Order: sequence, then C-alpha cells, then structure tokens
Amino acid sequence: MGRTVKYEFIADERVRKQTFRKRKAGLLKKVSELKTLCSVDACAIIYPTTATGSVAQPDVWPSANEASHLLQRFENLPSMKQTANMMDQEKFLKRNITRMSKNLDKEKKKNRGVEIEQQMTKFLFEKNLHDFSNLDDLRDVASLLDEKIDLMNDKLENIANEIGSGSRCGEEKQQSI
Repeated sequence: MGRTVKYEFIADERVRKQTFRKRKAGLLKKVSELKTLCSVDACAIIYPTTATGSVAQPDVWPSANEASHLLQRFENLPSMKQTANMMDQEKFLKRNITRMSKNLDKEKKKNRGVEIEQQMTKFLFEKNLHDFSNLDDLRDVASLLDEKIDLMNDKLENIANEIGSGSRCGEEKQQSI
C-alpha cells in the first residue's frame, strides 16, 4: 500500500531544494511520457524561487521555443475552447458530488428492490401478508411483480416467435421438396 504524505511547506531549505529537484524531474518525466504515449503536444513551465524569495529563470520543457509555440496556439483558440476543460476546485467538487448523488440514488433504488424481493420471498414461503407494514410496501411489491410478469411475458413471446419462425422454415423446406 502507498504511504500517506502530509503536504505542508518544508522548512528545511536543503530538504526543500532536494524535494523540489526530485519532484520537478518526476513531473517533467510524466509530461514527456504523456506526450510520447498519447501523441499529444505538451509543455511544462516551472518557476522556482531563489533563496531570497525572488523568482528565478523558469525551467521550460521541452524547449522555450516549443513551449512558446504551444502557448501561442492555445491563446489563439476561442475563449470557449480554452475554458472547456478547465476546472477549479469548486467545479470539480460539484461535479463529483452530483455524480456520487446519482450513484447513491441508484444504490438506494437497488437496495429497495432487494428488500422488497426478500419480503416477497418471505411472504411466499410463510404466506403471511402482515409482514408488509404499509401501503407503500404493498405497492412496491405489486410494481415488482408487474415488472417480473412483463419480463416473463416478453420471454414467452420471444420463445413463441422463435418456435413459429422455426416451424415455418420447416414447412418451406417440405414444400420445396
């Protein structure tokens, strides 16, 4: 399993520089892999800070000319295309909450169906209608039974069609002989 890392400012300057160097190399490697494996245009621009806190010369990958060209292509896009895939933390969280809410609703519905099937099975074996505590439970059972009956009718109809078309083929073969 992976280890958990506490993300906070590294106070020790030597350790911070070493960590920066390693992480920058890892990030540039990932950008290079992304560009190679997915055949996409990519660049990275990293602005390190100096010991005095001022911004140093940026590190640009793969080269300043390529990065400049790629950024110019991006700036020439219409604003709608530029922002189409951009997402701030709020948008990201809202999208995930919406997706998880839909999944939760789906799971609740599935659980309710399982509960009703369990009650229905219990009812069939024990023949005790009093286990259904309210009218909503009985309506859910009726709805589930209707779905099952429709499903069975569809299966019977498909089987009848297969049998009917199979016997017709046999009749056609006999007539041609």
